[in-house]
Amino acid sequence: MHPDMEKLIELQELETRIRHATGRLEQLPRDIAAMEEQLGATRSLLDRQQAASDRTAAERRQLEGEIQIIEDRISKYRSQLSDVKTNEQYKALLHEIDFHGERIGKMEDEILVNMEKEEDLREERLLLEQQLQKESARVDRETQAVRKEIEETGTELDRLRGEADALIALIDPEIYGTYRKIAAVRKGVALARAGENCRGCNVRIRPSVLGQVMAGKQIVYCDTCARLLYWEADPSIESKQEGSSG
Repeated sequence: MHPDMEKLIELQELETRIRHATGRLEQLPRDIAAMEEQLGATRSLLDRQQAASDRTAAERRQLEGEIQIIEDRISKYRSQLSDVKTNEQYKALLHEIDFHGERIGKMEDEILVNMEKEEDLREERLLLEQQLQKESARVDRETQAVRKEIEETGTELDRLRGEADALIALIDPEIYGTYRKIAAVRKGVALARAGENCRGCNVRIRPSVLGQVMAGKQIVYCDTCARLLYWEADPSIESKQEGSSG
């Protein structure tokens, strides 16, 4: 194999790992943000639930206050019954007492509904608080793990980049320039293993071209995808080549 090709194979592997590590470093902060967003959604739900509970309690207290006012009014009407002079006045006071008594009955029904709603909301809030506690603990654990991975991946990325830079310095500049141009248009994959077909584009390789690749004395390109071709022993191909040469 051409000596620069050996270095390019190693470089491509390093750069593949660098791209993966770089992608992880870009994704990991988004993972943290997604977890925090989910936690924020639970907090918002708990806040809305608490607001609903507060409104229900306020409505109940308002009804209780109104009942107290009406009861005071009924008490006043009752005290006036002994002072009225006519049956019409007596009936009018009784009508007011009955009317306000019915109002109190309706309000007490509303209070019972509100109390049941408050109880339901308390139970829901308790469940949400427990859920939030569990989610917070989980997010804390996962965030710590992600931050540790960020640190480790950053260290690994620095190491890989250092190895790649050291390797690049050993490659013929012209050959490296060609590698770089091909990689730019082939999603970072400038090399392809040669067999009966190019492993980069899966198009059949002419026997004469394959022979040049196997000889390893020069840099050879795929006629179809223009990737740099390299040879790794494949028993089925070697036997065919030996048969054709014989």
